[in-house]
Amino acid sequence: MATNQKVQGYNWLILILLLVTNLNLTAQNDEEKTKISGFIDFNGYYDTREFSVLTYNILANMNRFQYFSLTNYKSGKRSFDFETNYAEHNVRYRLSKTSPLDITLQYVMRNGADNDDFRFGFRARLQSIKKISSFFKKLNMSYSINPMFIQFRRNTKTKYMSIIEHVYRINISPKTFNNRLYLAGFIDQNFSYLENGGLAFKYVSEHQLGIRLIKEFYAIFEFRINDFLPEDNYGLGYGLEYKINF
Repeated sequence: MATNQKVQGYNWLILILLLVTNLNLTAQNDEEKTKISGFIDFNGYYDTREFSVLTYNILANMNRFQYFSLTNYKSGKRSFDFETNYAEHNVRYRLSKTSPLDITLQYVMRNGADNDDFRFGFRARLQSIKKISSFFKKLNMSYSINPMFIQFRRNTKTKYMSIIEHVYRINISPKTFNNRLYLAGFIDQNFSYLENGGLAFKYVSEHQLGIRLIKEFYAIFEFRINDFLPEDNYGLGYGLEYKINF
């Protein structure tokens, strides 16, 4: 319980600090008005591997700053007690008003001692690159690539080029389906450096199909891959999503 409270506390603390920081920076520039937008969404799933997951995501856009976090609570097999949790807190800063590149800082929190990570990298938003933006617009698609060049963990040797995060979203035929159908997901491409000097990859990915039932209430279906699990690396999740936009 104490760990869960710590995760939730960091979520809101970081969000508040970002809001205050951005407001202070904006106050120094009278020509630039503060624009805050984003969402909070809650997802509950049952996984075919006989466990449940509760996830909530927070996104806040504040001029050139962005905060995004995801927090997962996972139950044990055949149990409704949430035994483990995982959270990512991301702070991103766009290099310029028109740049498709962001500087990124990520804090990863896990159960257990001395296994949290700090990561630094750059994110490229492909749909914001002028030469190819029309292609993504036709597909109603966004796609970003975020390589993490440096990773720190307590009592562990610093890692370089540890992971590449791929994130996408496609609004499927929005005119035909009246913005009721989307496909979204991520692929975490984890680097594993072998003793013989070779390189291997381990993947964690989720691909979610959402069907809007009423307003911002969705039925969701998800295909999941996790190469870090000792068995049952593939699973299907299904459940409900509720999204609050601001």
